[in-house]
Amino acid sequence: MKVRLILLCLLTALGLAAPAAAHDGERAPIIHRIDHLRWDTNALRRDSGLLPIETDFLYRTIDTPDYRLAVLELWERRLEKAWRESVWVELAGCESDGDWHVDTDFDGGLQFHPGTWATYRLPGFPGFAYEATPMQQVIVARRVLAVEGWNAWPACSTALGLR
Repeated sequence: MKVRLILLCLLTALGLAAPAAAHDGERAPIIHRIDHLRWDTNALRRDSGLLPIETDFLYRTIDTPDYRLAVLELWERRLEKAWRESVWVELAGCESDGDWHVDTDFDGGLQFHPGTWATYRLPGFPGFAYEATPMQQVIVARRVLAVEGWNAWPACSTALGLR
């Protein structure tokens, strides 16, 4: 049991697990939001070859609303910075001049073929990439990358030195 707890804490600190234990009670919404900001920030950092930001998780135990709001604002700034520095923003700049909602033969900032989007999108995501948020497009792009590699974006991945 102790080994599982240590492993869960380690995976959570690395941004590889998002435990739901702290999502109980009235503090749940802000803790949940912080957890998701942390998860998204560290995913973008990993995608860009950076280490995830270590987290102390005190925001789950300290019951001061001002403290939690400060942590929330900190993670919002961290996500903003990780987004600006993201390899996906660079790729979208090359693929679509950074227009995440372009609607042509290939859609969205990362220029998904409609068939690729239909294959890899998650339930609840829009039917076309140009209708999706940039983060939804990145989530789908990660799924494409895991199967097809950077070859899914041949010209721009080469131009950016990604393959």
